[in-house]
Amino acid sequence: MYHKVLVSGNAGTQIGVRESQAGFTLVELMIGAAITAIVIGALVAFASRLTLTTTALGARVQSQSAAERLMERLTTEAASAWAVYVPSTDVNGNANADGHEIDFFSEDGSHRPYSWSYTFDATHQQITRYAYAPGAPASPGETIGPVDRFTATTVSVTQLGSVDPLFAGATATPVSYGFDTAASAVGGNALVQLQIRSFGVDRSELLASGTAPTTFTVIVNYTPSPTPVATATPFPLLMTPATP
Repeated sequence: MYHKVLVSGNAGTQIGVRESQAGFTLVELMIGAAITAIVIGALVAFASRLTLTTTALGARVQSQSAAERLMERLTTEAASAWAVYVPSTDVNGNANADGHEIDFFSEDGSHRPYSWSYTFDATHQQITRYAYAPGAPASPGETIGPVDRFTATTVSVTQLGSVDPLFAGATATPVSYGFDTAASAVGGNALVQLQIRSFGVDRSELLASGTAPTTFTVIVNYTPSPTPVATATPFPLLMTPATP
């Protein structure tokens, strides 16, 4: 950029023109562009790392929530089931050698049998709950995910001390029985060990049916011993018909 300057002398008036340069050189422009590019690149990298961190944290929270919800549901349903077992074939007719499915069996108040299962789909990283009855196809229900790995393994009650230190040294006799209304259901006192892994979450749990029989007793010692209290047996109330 150029501008003109008028100059006047003492003797008479002399007008001259002086040109001066007040712009940026090409080198200065290149340096400024490089600094701007570096700043923009740093901001973009920071924003990218922040996005990745937020996404990873969200995925971890979602995975942990799914694992906690699944474990709570399985534990609750096992307590009310007549049988908790790992079938040889899943509800879709596929081999269950890898333990991707766990099944439950029970009966309702009218003694009608019903079963349900939790089946893991590694491709879609989710677990589907199926409900089925004898002679009827399995009906898919709620899905839970994301889950990276789900494994159910049958554990004999004789191995209880090795999987849970609380029962170290305890002995129990394996008991197994079947049901006339559900040929595939396996009842008894066998345990099912679950392993759930998902995005940094690693949960393990032992499940047993609410009716699992055992042949050992857990004895609790109190210090000091409680004092026995004698309570009289109450007489039953007499029921008399209402006077019309």
